[in-house]
Amino acid sequence: MIMDYMKLGKEILVQVGGKENVASITHCVTRVRFVLKDEKKANDTAIKQMTGVLDVIKQGGQYQVVIGPSVKKVYDAIIEQGGFSEDTVDNSTEDQENDKNLLTKALGLVSSIFIPILGILSGAGMIKAVLALISVFGLLSDTDGTYIILNALSDVLFYFFPVAIGWSAAKRFGIKEIYGIVLGAFLVYPSIVAAAGGDSVHTLFTGTIFSMNYQLTFLGVPVALQNYSSTVIPIIAIVWFASYIYKFFDKYIPDVLKMVFVPFFTLIVTGVFSLIIIGPISIILQNMLSGTVSWLINLNTGIAGFLLGAFWSILVMFGLHWAVIPFFAINVAQYGYDIINPLIFSGAPAILGATIGVAIRTRNKDTRAVSTAAAVSSFFGVSEPALYGILIPRKWILVTCLTGAGIGGAIAGLAGSKLYTFGAHGLLGLPTFINPEGIDSGFIGLCISGIVAFSFALVSALIIGDKKINTEFLPKKENNKKAEIDYYAPVKGEAIDLINVKDEVFSKLVIGDGIAIKPSEGKIYAPADAIVRVAYPTGHAIGLSGNNGEEILIHIGINTVDLKGKHFISHIQQGMKVKKGDLLVEFDLEAIKNEGYDPTVMVIVTKTDNLKSVEPLTIGEVDTSSRLLKIGIE
Repeated sequence: MIMDYMKLGKEILVQVGGKENVASITHCVTRVRFVLKDEKKANDTAIKQMTGVLDVIKQGGQYQVVIGPSVKKVYDAIIEQGGFSEDTVDNSTEDQENDKNLLTKALGLVSSIFIPILGILSGAGMIKAVLALISVFGLLSDTDGTYIILNALSDVLFYFFPVAIGWSAAKRFGIKEIYGIVLGAFLVYPSIVAAAGGDSVHTLFTGTIFSMNYQLTFLGVPVALQNYSSTVIPIIAIVWFASYIYKFFDKYIPDVLKMVFVPFFTLIVTGVFSLIIIGPISIILQNMLSGTVSWLINLNTGIAGFLLGAFWSILVMFGLHWAVIPFFAINVAQYGYDIINPLIFSGAPAILGATIGVAIRTRNKDTRAVSTAAAVSSFFGVSEPALYGILIPRKWILVTCLTGAGIGGAIAGLAGSKLYTFGAHGLLGLPTFINPEGIDSGFIGLCISGIVAFSFALVSALIIGDKKINTEFLPKKENNKKAEIDYYAPVKGEAIDLINVKDEVFSKLVIGDGIAIKPSEGKIYAPADAIVRVAYPTGHAIGLSGNNGEEILIHIGINTVDLKGKHFISHIQQGMKVKKGDLLVEFDLEAIKNEGYDPTVMVIVTKTDNLKSVEPLTIGEVDTSSRLLKIGIE
């Protein structure tokens, strides 16, 4: 039976007392965790009896609805059904970022602000790309009314970029969007733009790399105005600063005066600081950042093109590509073009060729159908279906596909190809690489790079055929007898019976059977060869899928999700293959104890249709060489 998650989410929301009774909501790897205004309004019995709900736990001020592996789907359904605002959803991203290095946090922040505007950015870019084609074929002149109107539509977002980025940044930093919009518009206000472009009469920091001209002062303080049109970093820094100013005055100004004086002080303090200090510094940082990236690529465009072209799909698989995408827009806004994006263009043609090759060679109708659908998706620039459904299970085709993309990237780099505007993804985005002055060698080189990548991947797939990863190392199933798989201890410590764990979800075997370990050190290792199905950002839980379909949950500590990643360091990503003994997570055992949490590690075999038995093998002292569980699989 297919679970109706929307219906389940709606029923749970009703039985916890409705949206009005929810103070906040989040989820961990198995549970939807509510903080309710009045727990007495929740109907425990009704929720426990719902199909898809395993149990209800009330602990630590939270009302926890235990779902199991499908918790994210139920959580998303509840969010949608309740129409919860971002203030209600307990998003722990910012807390989790505290454990990341500065560069990772900065790239993650910029990419999260860019994501909401990528759609409209691509739409405006496609208009500009169409105009480029029209100009190439001489269908319209730049003085024609139709051209002028369409050109304005394509340029307006780029010119007023600080306004759009300000809106998204305000949402990200937790203040009203109108503040981001007004501050962004302030940066591109006509008199400010005119003053920035006027003749300067004074210079600050003469003779240094920070030298800046100015012609205006504010209360005698020099204002080194810059042209902020099409910029990105300055408005992000300004809205971040404004969020603290707003929260400060909102906290201390009496309620009766807040409506007027909170906006008054927020705008005047932020506005003045933004032009005198934040804006100029941000411009310097933005120029240094984009200049450094461009310099690195220009050291050898051929090698850079091969490496970025080949590994871009890997970045996509792990979701790391979002850290690079903002550079495309920053470069287009600053220089009028971008040299990074052309290096990854060949990835889509390569994936298209590989999937078509598999579709031609396979004798399996289902594989052919999946390959065809994946090929269509890759044509439009959506590569995930092909990567996960076709290429990853066929490692040699994946390798040749990535090689083809790398060769294409090298050709594009050597040809000096450039992206001039945003637009559609995949092959439909080809017009965005046309120089506004006409087709040049860079565009021709890009076309050649796509053809070479497509052809290389297609021919390679036709030669290799529909060969999946060798599965000889997998346990054999003979005569329909159940396979028995051994799992080893993931951590050193004392193994105890699961029923002795001080959490009813685990001790009552609600999620599944297994064993627990009181750890003596803070390192979790892979208990067997497996694939990481869930790599929870907080690091406190890991979901593994074994070679026979068994699903293993390793849960570090009780209620440690509340630490929001503090004291945990994760070394894994979702979709990663791990070998027995690979280090998965490190945690500060003593710090977790000092915070008042039980650090017991639960190793649970979650309930699946093909699961026949779970047999604990060891009680007492164990290390990573100790056989811990024997799992029977149908």
